[in-house]
Amino acid sequence: MAGAEREQAYLPSRWARDPQATLARQAELGVRLRERHPPQPLCHGAGAGEGINLFVPPAGSPRALMIFLHGGYWQELDASATDFLAEPWLAAGWAFASVDYPLAPGASIEAMVEAVQRAVTRLEDALSVRYPGIRVHLGGHSAGAHLALMSCLDEPRLTAIDSLWLISGVYDLRPLVDTCINAPLGLDHARAAQLSPLCRSLQGLPPLRLLCGEHDPPAFRAQSECLVQQARAADLPCRLGLREGCDHFDILERLADEPHRLPPVIPTAGPSCPASGGVA
Repeated sequence: MAGAEREQAYLPSRWARDPQATLARQAELGVRLRERHPPQPLCHGAGAGEGINLFVPPAGSPRALMIFLHGGYWQELDASATDFLAEPWLAAGWAFASVDYPLAPGASIEAMVEAVQRAVTRLEDALSVRYPGIRVHLGGHSAGAHLALMSCLDEPRLTAIDSLWLISGVYDLRPLVDTCINAPLGLDHARAAQLSPLCRSLQGLPPLRLLCGEHDPPAFRAQSECLVQQARAADLPCRLGLREGCDHFDILERLADEPHRLPPVIPTAGPSCPASGGVA
């Protein structure tokens, strides 16, 4: 794939209908939610980009906790970008945490992975005291999906995660090295391979749930399919779904509309875990 073609393949905004309008709409939904249901602020470090917005259902103990990481190619956005997702989870009786992590060029991807691990540990410690036995699920969108997966692959591993929910993620960073995306990241080919889940063993991971949009870049969909194939080879429980009519950005709104369709216990690998996406 030539340089210009690769740039096109890995820029989701080139494949989406109106990404700026979508992001603005989601941000406004987040503002409205925070006004109605203010989150509990937590920190997982003392630096910039190390905050957590924790939303807890108003009545009773939460059924489970979803920890979610925003996208932005490791260099844009913050936790508030995914706050709007909390509303349906709260309605379903879940707690929901939007997590900040430090961004490039001020932080390396390795530092971001460590920040995610600290955030998960911080949330587990905070909620396990109040809600003993609460089940914890980790998810992310785009670069956030990559960080969620890497945080469970890297040492020290996160061991208390019940499942990983990976939305429109990128799992092989090597194609990005010679693109404009890499300018603030500073990856060489060796580091890109080390930071690529598709170049790592998936043994020991929790169950995976992957989603892509019909109008995600084909390269993104292909990486999700490759990840599912490797998960199946490792006998890892998994499921891959394709959301019809969605692009890389508005797929989160579909996710927000139907959290009840994403079960906390994911079926074991096998015939129910296709190598290519069907509607799930």
